[in-house]
Amino acid sequence: MTTKRQLLSLALGFVLLLYIINLNTISNVVVEGGGEQQQAYIEGSVPSQLLRVSNNNHREVLPYSPPDHLPDIDPKEWIYLIIHYHKTGHDLSRSLRDFITNSTELELHTNGEENAFARRHHDQTTKCPKDVDMRRSMIYVQVSPNFFCDVHTLATELLSHKKKTKIKIIHLVRDPFSMALSNFNYHSAFPVIEPWVMTADPCSEEKFFGVQSYSDLLLPTFLQHQGGGGRMSGDNPVIYPNDFKALSDRCHALYQNSFNRPGSEKWNYYNHLRHLDPLQGLELATIQMCASGISGGDILRMANNIIKLNEIQQQLAGEDCGTGVPCGERIHTLTLSLDWFIQDPYGTTIRFLDFALGNAITKGEKIRIAQRYRQSYYRKVSGGDSHITKGKNVETAKGKIADPVLLESMLREHELLGRVLGNVEKIVDDALGYPIVDGDQNVLLMERNNNEGFLR
Repeated sequence: MTTKRQLLSLALGFVLLLYIINLNTISNVVVEGGGEQQQAYIEGSVPSQLLRVSNNNHREVLPYSPPDHLPDIDPKEWIYLIIHYHKTGHDLSRSLRDFITNSTELELHTNGEENAFARRHHDQTTKCPKDVDMRRSMIYVQVSPNFFCDVHTLATELLSHKKKTKIKIIHLVRDPFSMALSNFNYHSAFPVIEPWVMTADPCSEEKFFGVQSYSDLLLPTFLQHQGGGGRMSGDNPVIYPNDFKALSDRCHALYQNSFNRPGSEKWNYYNHLRHLDPLQGLELATIQMCASGISGGDILRMANNIIKLNEIQQQLAGEDCGTGVPCGERIHTLTLSLDWFIQDPYGTTIRFLDFALGNAITKGEKIRIAQRYRQSYYRKVSGGDSHITKGKNVETAKGKIADPVLLESMLREHELLGRVLGNVEKIVDDALGYPIVDGDQNVLLMERNNNEGFLR
């Protein structure tokens, strides 16, 4: 009898082992330690919502191999600033901050505030963020900063006018088409998630201090930008001056216009997102995410800030930032995509930790932090967190379902928004390090299980 029970136990154990082997998948990141390769990422059951998007037209995570020798970093000597925008990582930025401060014995602290300085705001004269006072051994989160000043002034502000400070910037960005779809899906959801969509006017001409238009603040950066790697040039800027007028005209054609939709003159912004044809709703929401500088505009703000931070690295790398130390040694920037954290939350977190902390914590500590983030993210996805829109269909007010893949295809083909977002996409690709093939970006498309095509 005992022998039969032992054999039964062995058989059950063998079946369970086969089940686990077939269920688990291993990430791109493999960490070596103790003379053996540790499976750093053993992913269990991926939420079905994320499995859906693996067939969509999105870039794969660029492979990352942890270097053999990471730099020796004393975190107490650095300022840490995690920048994000609307729909590029609100919850992610706070998770990264909190996992470092709560999961390590490093003496790093947070300011306990939502932002390091005012979002979507700047000094009227310098056009840089106002009242910046960041300190070493602190981790700050900042949403949607206005970097409209020259790079020398920006570098001084980021270093908080202090002679010995150094700063590590983690810049969370996103493919603009993915960002636009997420924004529309999020704000058209029922019930309403953020009340401001009930009162906002997406077509209003918002001016900073009553005199500075968003287009006047952005155009100097975009018209002078030559771009890296041959993707952009001054002859083909991100956006032309007359494009802002075209965006405004199209916005007014869609918003509270009874000629377009009878009865809509009494609708608020949220009503439009719910009741317009899904493509028109997406169009209206994307215009607001491009052209409304105070209440929105984050797609173009993201592109502007990528360019500014890159200019600091390129133009000021060898220049003195005070006390004889070059800016390149005092201002370090890592650009990461929210889409990477969605596709590979473990591996991208390891990449973040290597940049931020170097050898200040062990590989084992990094593995534990990355695993905890992956688990917390999957729990949010499985629990239906409203901030996570990836893989969700767009549901209209009449209960109809709009396929996000089809909506993205139509947005890419849009005569104006397709061109503008396509140019922003090139800037994002440059910052993330995607290679170029034959003068255009190599988009590293995932395998598709259907024959739907996409125009670039």
